[in-house]
Amino acid sequence: MPNLPDTEKSYWREAYITSLYPKLAEDLEVDAVIVGAGITGLTTAYLLKQSGLRVAVLEKRTVGAGTTGRTTGKVTSQHNLIYADLQRRLGREKARLYGEANQAAIKQINDIITAEKISCGWQREDNYVYTADAEQVARFKQEAVVAAELGLPATFVNTTPLPFGIKGAVRFTDQATMHPIRYLQGLAAAVHGDGSYVFENSTVTSIQDGKPGSVKTKVGSVSAKDIVVATNVPTLPLMARGGYCLLEYPTQSYIVAGEPEKEFAGMYISPDEHHYSILPVTMNGARLLLVGGESNISGLGGNKEARYSRLAQYAEKHFGVTTIDYKWSDRDYLAYDGIPLVGKLYPWSEHLYVATAFMKWGLSNGTVAAMILRDLIRSEQNEWAVTFNSNRLKPIASIPRVAAKYILPG
Repeated sequence: MPNLPDTEKSYWREAYITSLYPKLAEDLEVDAVIVGAGITGLTTAYLLKQSGLRVAVLEKRTVGAGTTGRTTGKVTSQHNLIYADLQRRLGREKARLYGEANQAAIKQINDIITAEKISCGWQREDNYVYTADAEQVARFKQEAVVAAELGLPATFVNTTPLPFGIKGAVRFTDQATMHPIRYLQGLAAAVHGDGSYVFENSTVTSIQDGKPGSVKTKVGSVSAKDIVVATNVPTLPLMARGGYCLLEYPTQSYIVAGEPEKEFAGMYISPDEHHYSILPVTMNGARLLLVGGESNISGLGGNKEARYSRLAQYAEKHFGVTTIDYKWSDRDYLAYDGIPLVGKLYPWSEHLYVATAFMKWGLSNGTVAAMILRDLIRSEQNEWAVTFNSNRLKPIASIPRVAAKYILPG
């Protein structure tokens, strides 16, 4: 088995080593303040600035230091096998809107990259959900039919470009991959300036809704009409941290990366045992294969190094990876009913918003959240807002379903 690195380090984060933006040093007034400089926070800030608002982004570390810096780099509306399940549990219209929103996110990212000339390795690829289990083929065929009927670019296939055989796969055409940190660098550069700001190393100590609202750090505060908490899970205000535990739950996922023996195209994920995620990337002429999976409920994971080792063994066996150059993990939050939580932080909030529980698909769902938040703040109609509404009750009703799947014995 290939040796594992001694320390955890994300490949993406090597593109952003030091801080590029100042620390908040004095009180400031803008139209909207966003807490968190990941995909959701920076996209929200960008879209609001493009709408004519003055914005400020507050990040406790550096741009992309959170979940976005430890993603798989896939931008897709194919989030494993979900559409048949969403249609069965939530209805056809909600399943359709979920898919439509994530397809629109791909276009939104493409438009931003084009407009801002962001160099981030943006590349259109097909995405595949595959299985090596013949007993699962019928389920895959059903998913392909449902997804296609919902208007998604889905087909069932018997083969893929993978260097090994499969029993079946659902293919979504014209999806995409990118270097997430380089994309965030481009977003941050477009946000900062002309009366708008990106602040790094500025830890938020309190958030107060109001007219205007206020976000405070140890050094200064930002007052604004609208506040967006885009920090994966809302840690402030404190009541929100506890309340959102009823709506979402944490999972831990793992990735190893090394140079593959063979080249192949496409992006891949499998719901089979170990839940492998596969992405070949080429940056600056260098080839790297990201192999992820081994997800577990946070706190119930057992031996982390054993999970990395199993991923390394899979990478060696199927792709000829002999050296693991990177390993990293990240915590993602999932809504109990399977759809992210986007909207007012509380039902009674006036101008305080949240976006969380992106179901491990933050690059697309985080962009969807930003588009919804932009429209809510601008008091404009958004046809996805009700489906993604952060104050819906369906997540709480879905807790027993998740508990039976992941936690309860038998």
